[in-house]
Amino acid sequence: MKRYRNKILVGIIFLVFGIILLAFSSIDAMREYDTYMNRIRVEGTVEDSNYKTKTTLIKYQIEDGTYIQKEFNLIDTSMNKGESIVVYYHKDKPTQAFVKTQLIYVAAYFGLGLLFIFIFLIFACIVLARILDDIKLVKTGKKIDAKIESITINRTMTRCPYKIVLSYTDGKKIYKFKYNSVWFNIKDVVDSYKIKTLPVYVTNNYKKYYIDFTQLETLNN
Repeated sequence: MKRYRNKILVGIIFLVFGIILLAFSSIDAMREYDTYMNRIRVEGTVEDSNYKTKTTLIKYQIEDGTYIQKEFNLIDTSMNKGESIVVYYHKDKPTQAFVKTQLIYVAAYFGLGLLFIFIFLIFACIVLARILDDIKLVKTGKKIDAKIESITINRTMTRCPYKIVLSYTDGKKIYKFKYNSVWFNIKDVVDSYKIKTLPVYVTNNYKKYYIDFTQLETLNN
């Protein structure tokens, strides 16, 4: 699991943001549901747009001729002062109202939340598939001792910065194995214990492999 912590972390981030977006959009949808089901459509006028408070003041007239001014918690560059805009208000509670832009925002946030959760599921499936492949490879693959060629620090990775390259000679062929995001200070362990090789589980054609860091991780702890 530790070797996939970066993918797991990214997946969890997508999941958290997806849940947050779904929660907020669902709350907004439930809040406007009653008004939507009992809506009356009228033409309103944009009275003011306040970019500091991110609110828009809209004036509209209800069925009995009364004018209502309502401050909506949204800013839309297409809603300019003095322009007309369609407003939907509750037939029994005329101060409860919404505009089409709010529905678009709710739908967009809900869709984005679903997309983020879908991406999380993709990450989860990828990680699970690779873990199962690793388990299968350890059980059925050929175990070799590969020589440690180099250990470098991958500056683009902050949580798992160590990169290791190993090699193994089979007859006249040299096979390379690498791992780009080792999750602990592998260099200090290798140098301290003068370790020259690491066990690697491979398929017969060496195309799939699993580098076993168990010994190094134990020594690191």
